[in-house]
Formats: sequence, structure tokens, C-alpha cells
Amino acid sequence: MSQALYLKYRPRTFDDIEGQEHIRTTLKNALALNRIAHAYLFTGPRGTGKTTTARVLAKAVNCLSDGADKPCNACAVCQAINAERMLDLIEIDAASNRSIDDIRALRDKVDFRPGESTYKVYIIDEVHMLTPEAFNALLKTLEEPPPHVIFVLATTDPQKIPATVISRVQRFDFRRLTLPEITSRLTEIAAKENLKVEPAAVELIARQATGAMRDAISLLDQLTAYGGDEITLAQVQGLLGAASNQIVGELVARLAERNIAQGLALIASAVDSGADPRQLAREIVEYLRGLLLIKSGSGDALTRTAEAQTEMTQRAGQFSADQLVRAIRLFNQAAFELRASAHPTLPLEIALVEATLEPPAPSGVSSAPRTAPPPASPPPAPRGSPPPKSAMPPPAKSAPVAAPKENFASGSVNAAMPITVEIVQSNWANVLARVKQSNRNAEAFLRSAAEPIKVEDGVIVLGFQYQVHAERFEKEPKWKEVVERALDQVFQRKCRVKCVLAPERAKRKAVEQDPLIRAAMSQGAQITGIHGA
Repeated sequence: MSQALYLKYRPRTFDDIEGQEHIRTTLKNALALNRIAHAYLFTGPRGTGKTTTARVLAKAVNCLSDGADKPCNACAVCQAINAERMLDLIEIDAASNRSIDDIRALRDKVDFRPGESTYKVYIIDEVHMLTPEAFNALLKTLEEPPPHVIFVLATTDPQKIPATVISRVQRFDFRRLTLPEITSRLTEIAAKENLKVEPAAVELIARQATGAMRDAISLLDQLTAYGGDEITLAQVQGLLGAASNQIVGELVARLAERNIAQGLALIASAVDSGADPRQLAREIVEYLRGLLLIKSGSGDALTRTAEAQTEMTQRAGQFSADQLVRAIRLFNQAAFELRASAHPTLPLEIALVEATLEPPAPSGVSSAPRTAPPPASPPPAPRGSPPPKSAMPPPAKSAPVAAPKENFASGSVNAAMPITVEIVQSNWANVLARVKQSNRNAEAFLRSAAEPIKVEDGVIVLGFQYQVHAERFEKEPKWKEVVERALDQVFQRKCRVKCVLAPERAKRKAVEQDPLIRAAMSQGAQITGIHGA
């Protein structure tokens, strides 16, 4: 059985660890000064070198070499750890050994001295999976372990680790690797394995890894079985279900032209050709991000070919910064919604349509009226003719005074105005805000379960979607008092409410949740009726 590439090329010294210079330097200096801590916490995303660094540290503290560069990878201890036969290096998976009994068993074993090395090193991977009771059982041992024991805790989720544990360890945060770091390492491995990999293919592999070196090397290993000794960009795209750079560029071009029909056709063509919709959404976001960086004057941060950089620079001129930011948000949201979408491409298509349309104007802000063109100047008088008599300008007509509009956003309504259901609905948010000040439970209940549907003889009728909600409101007389008091304050008069069952509200809510309906409503459309419901 062949060895996986990520294991074959696993770093064996501190200098081999890519992208974690701050951690390498600190640990090497601690070894040189003989200031080794009794417990470490390595945090960071997957594939960034946490467990690998822990193994290198275990070799370094036990290395038998007299030289300054440790580990030497030549002594008996280093070779035993490399061959995974060192009994004094104990690796524990906290996901499957997470109970208090497992930690008690570990605590009973730490007192035994190491058999063939200076230190016993315990590497507890995914330590955040331990139960609270297990963490409590580990605290005392972690704070005052025997002098021959070193703990290295590794986790991808440090927020789940109790503060009492973090305060007892030295914490090191591993960062995601940069695109050049991953690309350089992949190129080096490909050369050692006699692989011919196109530079564009290496770049796509590195981007797909999203900062995780192990993921990138594993993908390269998978591609060697797929494409043999020669790996092309088309093979990587085929394996990942990625769309070609040309399709992504054309799709963004249609976005700039506001050509919805051709944009939707390109999405359908890409998916029909085998592209994964989520991967396509991520590639569009990455491309639009590049345009935004170029637009912002940070194009040097992109690692693209000169030809691609020139094309993107030209395309960035077709967008404003606001358009790019809005499009990035829409397609990034689509990438998340595609996980649970009933249709494989619907969120992507909606994102394209919304990004193509003009954003709706903020509520309450009307567009400025167009300025009327200046009146044409009169033709010049013929020579020799007497100048026209000056005429007194006609008296200016007084502009009609517009009736003052009610400011519903101010939180109150003119007491002289008759109450209509439209006025109540437009001020319902103000009413709920006042209800929340008095009773948060009532506000949360009304926001999700009821809405004003009509006004009968001065009584405001609240429609409830389900009978159980209406009954619950009737059983809470204090809620009714709070609502009526809030209505009194907003409408500046005595108001009464009653509740009724309004099952059509459920149908309306269901219709409003439809993605296409939501997209239309975001552009200013309104639901006037539900037919066939």
C-alpha cells in the first residue's frame, strides 16, 4: 500500500513547518533556553499543522543529539517517533475518549515515568470535545503535572474550552496558510514526485484548500490517481465540479451588462456540464472579490496570471464599488442557501437577478425630481427694429402650500386623523417597540403570531394564524392591557383590541417565503391577492 502524500511529506523539523513563523520561533527559542512549558494549547483551522507541530515538539524535547538544531531525526528517539513506535508519545482522540472515566484513566497513568525518553508527551486532539466533567477532572493534573509529563492540547474550536483550562496552558494560534505558501509547497512536492502540473491547476488546488495545507496535498494525491503524472486545469475542474474561468468571466460580464437571460443561460450551461452550484457560487464570489480589490487599488494582492489580471482590470471598470459589494453579498448568501435549496440552482439564479436589478431606494426617500430644461431664449430682433417695450413681469403666483404629512416614524399619529387599517399597519412596528418596553414576551409573541387586519367601529382587530395563538392571547389579560396602552400612546386616543382567527395569514406567510416572491418584493412589488390558495 502506498503512503499518502500528506504523510510522506509531513514536516519533521520546525523549519519544515510552513506559514507558522511566530510559533516556530517561539518554540525553538524556548528549547534553546530550556524554558519548556508543562502544557500547550494549539488552536487553529484544520490542516494548518497543529498535530504535526506537537509531534515535532515531542521529538525536540526528547532528542538525544547534543547539537543546537533539534530534533535531529537521526537519534533513536527521533526515529522511533517518526516510525510511530514510541511508547512515551501518547496521542488521544478526545472525540472518542471524552468521558470522565477516560480522563481518570489518563490521570492514573501520568505518574508512571517514561520508559525510553526524558518526557512523556500527551497529545490530546480535538480537546474541545471533552465533557465538562472530563475537563474538571483534568484541571489539577494540567496545572501541576509530574515533572516528566508534557501536555499538548489541539483544537479547532477554542471557544468551547473552559477559561480555567486556557489559563493553565501556553496558547498558540495557528493561522491559515497563504496562497503563495501552499502553491510553493505543492510545486515542490510535484517536482519530487515527478509530476507535471499546470501552474493554473496548482493555483486552483491551492484556492480550493482555503488555507489548509493538508487539504491541498490530499487533493494533489487524489489527482495523481485521476490524471496520472500529468495534471491539467481541466482535470482539476472536472474533479472539483468547478466551472472554467471562461464561464465565470462571461457570467460576470453578463452581470455588468445587466443581461439576465444570458446570465441564467450560462448558469444552466455550467451546471449541465457538471459544475457544482456551490462551487460555482464560490468561484463567482472569488472573482468579484478580485474585481473589488482592483477597484480599491489593491490589485497587487491577487495572484493571477498577467493575462487574467489585465482582463479583470478592464472588467472592474464596468462596475462601481457599491455594485461589487452588493453582488458579493448576494452570491455569498446564495452559496450558503444552496445547501438546503429544493432546487439545485435557484439561489444562484436569484442572486444573479437581484445583482442585475437596481437596488430598491430606502423607504421614505423619494428620488429627486428632474430639473426642467431652461426656457428657450427668444430669437434676436432684426436690425433696425426698435427694441421691444419693457413689460412689467406678471405677478408671481403663490405656490400652493402642501398639506403637512403625518410622520409615522415619529412614533405618534395626529389624534384628529381617523384610524384605518393601513395606518395601523404602517405604525405596527412603533406599537411593538412600545410593547417591548413593558413586556418582552408579549412583543415576541405578537411579532410572530399576529398582525392587524382591520378596524371595526374603532376597535383594532388582530388576526392570528392559529387558534392556539388566539386562545393564548385571550388567556393573558396583561398582554392585552400592554398592547392597548401602546396603541393609546401611538394613536393619541383610547384604543381597544380584539383577536380573531385569520387562517389566510398562514397562506400569505407561506407565499412570502417563496424565494422568487421575496426577490420581487425586494424590488418594490406587493402582494395584492392570493389566487388558487
